[in-house]
Amino acid sequence: ALRGFATPDAAEAAFYEAFQRRDLDAMMAVWADGDVACIHPMTIPLTGRGAVRAGWRSIFDAAGRFGIQVEMLARQQTGDVVIHYVKEYLTIGDEPAPRPPILATNVYRRADDGWRIWLHHGSPVQAGEARPNIVH
Repeated sequence: ALRGFATPDAAEAAFYEAFQRRDLDAMMAVWADGDVACIHPMTIPLTGRGAVRAGWRSIFDAAGRFGIQVEMLARQQTGDVVIHYVKEYLTIGDEPAPRPPILATNVYRRADDGWRIWLHHGSPVQAGEARPNIVH
């Protein structure tokens, strides 16, 4: 059985499902081995699986419930690397409406066992900000 995912889209679906369920083991199953990096909005980069795991644990521990909707903005592929640019609309706990969107870059890498996430970088965007001007 593959440890990774058949496609980058399948890895991304698993990433956001784990995020919404606050399931740390499922979240870490999506991450590649080795030199991964995760940058949550307004925070320092987390590098390596241990730091990434600790970062997600603190987020999951701090929130009672997540709702998340993801809008695909653009995608690029070169060989064994795929980049997704998405907007994340996050609702935390009992908030009645989503927070201002987060613009995220998700980078997926294909290894022998399939696709997994290599980098997640989220940053806040201004409400109503235009789509990124990405050539693809």
